[in-house]
Amino acid sequence: SLARLLLDNGQSVMVLEARDRIGGRIHTHTTADGAEVEMGATWYFPFFSNLMKSMKTLDLGLMEQYLKGYTMQEGSAGSTPRRFYEGGSSDMFRIKGGTSNLVRTLYAKIGGDEKVLLNQIVKEIKQIPAAEGNGVEVVTADSSYRAKKVVTTIPPQLLANTVKFSPPLPNEVKQVASTTHTWMGGSMKGAISYAKPFWKDAGNSGALYSYAGPFVQMYDQTSTDGKHYALVGFMDESIASLPYEERKKRVVNQLVRVFGDDAREPLDYKDTYWGEEEFTMPVKNPQRLSAHRNNGHTVYKQPYFGGNLYIAGTETSSQAGGYMEGAVNSANFVFKQLKSDFK
Repeated sequence: SLARLLLDNGQSVMVLEARDRIGGRIHTHTTADGAEVEMGATWYFPFFSNLMKSMKTLDLGLMEQYLKGYTMQEGSAGSTPRRFYEGGSSDMFRIKGGTSNLVRTLYAKIGGDEKVLLNQIVKEIKQIPAAEGNGVEVVTADSSYRAKKVVTTIPPQLLANTVKFSPPLPNEVKQVASTTHTWMGGSMKGAISYAKPFWKDAGNSGALYSYAGPFVQMYDQTSTDGKHYALVGFMDESIASLPYEERKKRVVNQLVRVFGDDAREPLDYKDTYWGEEEFTMPVKNPQRLSAHRNNGHTVYKQPYFGGNLYIAGTETSSQAGGYMEGAVNSANFVFKQLKSDFK
């Protein structure tokens, strides 16, 4: 979002991405049978006003989260699942074509691989002295880049634990960043696809709330074109350490308990534990923090390195921090600051 705003304002921009794909915590995975399922950010909510403004300029639409029919609820292990009716609608929406459609569209708008470099793992950020022209140097695992201004959107907790700053950032900034909650950092999501939407055929919405697990909260994720069927949701992350086949077995057993034998033969199963994603959370001794802790802290409202380094990203937003809306809010805030700098 920020790169697009800057380019539209006439600035020269380069985006460095550590992963081998774009999107970060937006990750639409395609299953073996072609279902597009969300391993990361998924839902749009009505208060996402700035995200909606951005989506309108990109000609992206929404589809309501399917909740028609009965919702299933499962108590403790061994209890009989029950179903109840919630009304058939909610304030949850999905982006048509998958959440990654937002990222892909922005990627194309800013120039694709001419403006975005993948596999660039940032190791150090240096302030360039006045004698050498001012600005900031970013050192990656295999290269280095110089710019007048640098904006980092690395999750603050990861930033504080993996990137060296020369000179060091103020102690308060380091302390706040290291204790800023990373949204999705401790979450595990799973997706399971089927040949038919048997839950709909039985009058169910596909939604499930469970205390038994492995799925603790799950929803229907039928594709935008209605040709692929999947159930996707949040999982009890305690199973992350189990082998893949064991995790899959436990998920299938749960869905058979809840929905019956129709759930016994999935087409594919995928899960992602974000706590083990090296470009989301610190790999060594990650600190588990309460939700939204230090999101939008005042240390993120000012630049560093003589006004040339901005710490941005969804966790730095004082409104909707951690959500897609927070990312857009942060981009808008930093753009206003930079636009003033460039006058």
